[in-house]
Amino acid sequence: MATLIKHKKVELTELFYDLVYVYGISKMTSLIHHIHHGGLSWSNFLAFAVGMIIMINSWMIQTVFTNRFGKNSLTNIAFMFAQMSLLLISLTSVTGNYGSRESFIYFYLPFTLISLVLLGQYALEYYRSTDLVARSLIKRFFYILCLRSLGLLISLFLPLNLGLTVAVISVLGTWILPGLITGRRTQVADEAANLTSFPHLAERLSLLVIITFGEAIIGIADYFSAGHLSPLSFLVFMVIASLFMVYIVEIDHMLDMETDDKEVNALIYWHYPIFFGISFLNVSLAYLANQEVENSFAVLMAYLGVFLVTLGIFGCQRFNKESHKFTSHLALGMFLPILFGFAASWLVLGQSQLLIAILFLVTLVMSIVFIRFNLSRLADTNS
Repeated sequence: MATLIKHKKVELTELFYDLVYVYGISKMTSLIHHIHHGGLSWSNFLAFAVGMIIMINSWMIQTVFTNRFGKNSLTNIAFMFAQMSLLLISLTSVTGNYGSRESFIYFYLPFTLISLVLLGQYALEYYRSTDLVARSLIKRFFYILCLRSLGLLISLFLPLNLGLTVAVISVLGTWILPGLITGRRTQVADEAANLTSFPHLAERLSLLVIITFGEAIIGIADYFSAGHLSPLSFLVFMVIASLFMVYIVEIDHMLDMETDDKEVNALIYWHYPIFFGISFLNVSLAYLANQEVENSFAVLMAYLGVFLVTLGIFGCQRFNKESHKFTSHLALGMFLPILFGFAASWLVLGQSQLLIAILFLVTLVMSIVFIRFNLSRLADTNS
């Protein structure tokens, strides 16, 4: 059986690698900033969703590789730098003319090459490794990346609508496959899980989320400009800060870094709603500031964002310490404010300031409930 990895240092090169992906999340989020006739077009939303999935999925595959096999060697760094360069090329296509044939090629061709770079990295490790469990795991990712690369490559030669369909199927299919393949409870899957450094994985995910929260802070900066500064500005900031506190308390204080849960991929998948939720909340606050859409749509996006972040955090709790497993009372304390805030907002849709005040109260209550739960569990553990 492979040796259980207790801890692995997060290297500075990994943090540098993260920066271009945070920029990518910002660029993809800009797609749902573009408004048509007072609302968001389905084509822009689909482009945002698929773009986020393929981008975060590429980050996840690289992170899993680094976690299990990476040595911060010059070879590993070269593979990461190649992906960063290709991603920057791809992101230049995310403009107002995103739906054109040219932008489709310019977006998916670099991602095809990113898939091939990841494929080459796994193939190289396969031939270097003598560990049968590691080789078995690598082979599974090799097949997944082959399917994604082939699907994306074929889509580039098809008419736009058909090519987009093939690309979407390739992205969604290979997004789900890692969880299905590595999540099966077999001896090989259990031994493969022992190759994973859970503290490293949790730290990598949390750092990307924290930087994404930083992008959300940049998104609300207009509230603090000379022409817009008011007490409302600080309420908007506290909306982001309150959700940030909930996430940090979960990751930094409640997770069991010595967990024996073998299905560590679940931690990765439960972070997808967190990334989507932060993006939705970010654009909803911009909508309320600029009055670009109907307030009803902005409210829907805001509470969907808060709900998704909370849902992702509740999904992560399976890895919590036994003393910090969530209770039904905590669930009520977290989800009921979202429901009440959403309902109350529909009563004052015409008043943006009140909508922001309600959202502030909702997230503040959620953070207080969550922090009190953590403190009470700590007190019970120490008593």
